[in-house]
Amino acid sequence: MELRHIRYFTALAEELNFSRAAERLHIAQPPLSRQIQQLEEEVGVSLFYRTKRHVELTYAGKAFLEKAYQLIDLVDEALYTARMASRAENGKLNIGFLGTAHSILPILSNYREKYPNVSLNLQHIGTKEQIVALQEKRIDIGILTAPIHTKGVTVKKFKYLPLGAVLPANHPLALRGGPVSILELADESFVMYPRSIGSGIYNAIINICHEAGFSPKITVEAHDMQSVLALVSAGMGVSLTTISHVQTKGVVFRELSDNTITLEAAIAYREDEKSEVLYKFLDIFMEYIQKFDSKNKLLNFRT
Repeated sequence: MELRHIRYFTALAEELNFSRAAERLHIAQPPLSRQIQQLEEEVGVSLFYRTKRHVELTYAGKAFLEKAYQLIDLVDEALYTARMASRAENGKLNIGFLGTAHSILPILSNYREKYPNVSLNLQHIGTKEQIVALQEKRIDIGILTAPIHTKGVTVKKFKYLPLGAVLPANHPLALRGGPVSILELADESFVMYPRSIGSGIYNAIINICHEAGFSPKITVEAHDMQSVLALVSAGMGVSLTTISHVQTKGVVFRELSDNTITLEAAIAYREDEKSEVLYKFLDIFMEYIQKFDSKNKLLNFRT
């Protein structure tokens, strides 16, 4: 018994007419009749009552039809599972992220090691633009800062991000070493993201400074972290960021001794997303965070 016998049988059982069933199956009527006869011979019972003008299921045929539907459903499910698994190994993933690529390189390396045929497209964009890009399906995953409350977008927080000072390497506070008080930056020029690009980190910096009793003197705005670091390195000002573990030539990172404000890192994707490529990436992402980034307090990533 072959799968085509089952499909031919269900078509005839639904049409109860050899001509219509043959047309639906895109075959001639005589081959359909032969296939049904072969099926009945293998099953050992008649599945249809036949006359020149009438076709009807026997009791055995009705019982067989119920199981035939179940069998077809299982085959279709197996096909779907296989195709999804293939897509997980041969698809494309568009990822939006904040900060610098250094922060996600270990995760990307782990993912590429397991799925070398998946094409990765990285886009350095701010949190607000990531949400819009998710809604417009220009990216599949966003790595951004919370809170985010957008209908149709799932946001999973995964760690707290303390802010630190970013200083030119020849700055007196950099040469001194040790943590820096936010008050020591009150008279400095600041290099920052514009609010429209990174509202989360922008608001956090403003709040930290206001809590210390001053407003930051923002003299230069840059639309990506690499540009911020380059401008700080050139002596254009200081900044605050969450990436103190990244080493950049001409720039020194110092912890803030009096900061109680942290950002929440999160990963976002569309609620209705069914891509196995995406979910395999989420699995590897979560595994890495739990295994290698345990020093950061984990948030509700699984919820």
